[in-house]
Amino acid sequence: MKKTTALLSAALLATTTLGASAETIKWARAGDALTLDPHAQNEGPTSALAHQIMETLVIRDMTGAMQPSLATEWGPSADNPNIWNFKLREGVKFHDGAEFDSEDVVFSLNRAMTPDSDYKELLASVKEVRANGKYMIEIETDGPNPIMANNLTNMFIMDKGWAEANNAVKVQDYEGGEDTFAAKNANGTGPYKLVSREPDVKTVMEAFDGYWGADEFPLEVTRIEYTPIQNAATRVAAMLSGEVDFIQDVPVQ
Repeated sequence: MKKTTALLSAALLATTTLGASAETIKWARAGDALTLDPHAQNEGPTSALAHQIMETLVIRDMTGAMQPSLATEWGPSADNPNIWNFKLREGVKFHDGAEFDSEDVVFSLNRAMTPDSDYKELLASVKEVRANGKYMIEIETDGPNPIMANNLTNMFIMDKGWAEANNAVKVQDYEGGEDTFAAKNANGTGPYKLVSREPDVKTVMEAFDGYWGADEFPLEVTRIEYTPIQNAATRVAAMLSGEVDFIQDVPVQ
């Protein structure tokens, strides 16, 4: 599978050997995601969980090679090296049924550049993000930026309409202790949709039956139960007892 990443040995748990014949997988690791707001915190457990629910324009496979996700083609403009063009995937739906298009990408990247975002440094060279049609966007930088696509591999795309309807346009001020709707809820285009969220206790996700990649990446795991267990001995005991199926102790970047 080309889309697998090192975030959880695979971005889609369904592709792991462990999940090959399981309908439900119980996943544990030492720490929980700090938030569900996709732009508030850029750190391992938070990104790993987000990758199950949300998607980026491009992603890395297990070899480190760039692969298409919500963008199918990308590259710098032949006429202007300061402009990157991204052709977006058509027919993609968010978990609430809303259609994905260029407005969502423009909104999400602009949101990720705001002061409370933990991703703003990755977009520091960006002068403007603009739509060039329903399924095309342009990113203009203040000079040639050959690693622009690399900087987008963890830049999650939100539904603009959902954010506006739920007072989630502003990025959560995590360091300031702010609690927001987006910190506990999510509406992505990814393979799994959020069912329930109890921070530091359990997060449950189920396969999204409207996932655009279902034919290409069959979701043999239909339910993920993610449980943070801080103590290493307790994690091992939980796996030996069958309470969890998969332990992730190695930090991911």
